[in-house]
Amino acid sequence: MTSNTSTRTEDFTAVLDLPASPATVSALFTSATGVSRWWGPTEGDGTVGGTLVTSFGEHGVNAMRVLESGPTRVVWETIVADGTIPTENTKEWLGTTMEFDIVPAGAGTQLRFRHNGLTPQLECWNECYAGWTHFMASIQAFAETGTGAPFGT
Repeated sequence: MTSNTSTRTEDFTAVLDLPASPATVSALFTSATGVSRWWGPTEGDGTVGGTLVTSFGEHGVNAMRVLESGPTRVVWETIVADGTIPTENTKEWLGTTMEFDIVPAGAGTQLRFRHNGLTPQLECWNECYAGWTHFMASIQAFAETGTGAPFGT
């Protein structure tokens, strides 16, 4: 896993070289079942215009409106879903986007992730950086073994 943050103003990014097909990788971001495999228990609709809600137990939920949901690119926008209690980080994440670019690479896939708007200026930066680093490793583990390390496992 490669993670870059070369200046104090750049978004969190990660590049993963995964030993899984682009279709397998894409499926991790285009359905509630897929997201549950690496991030946490998720419900909702992973198609464009849908909302995915991932539970972090007593910490609340992260809700994402699906802006793009294709085989090579998935984009979510952080929102507060009606009737949910957002995580503490949601206050800083509102309106940020999570971009997953899925690129065929040799026998596998390169995943290019960017949390657009999650920068070192945010109060949650250290905690969020650690969290995304963990969940990128969860995606890597799922691609390698079929089992990720989502919240609650």
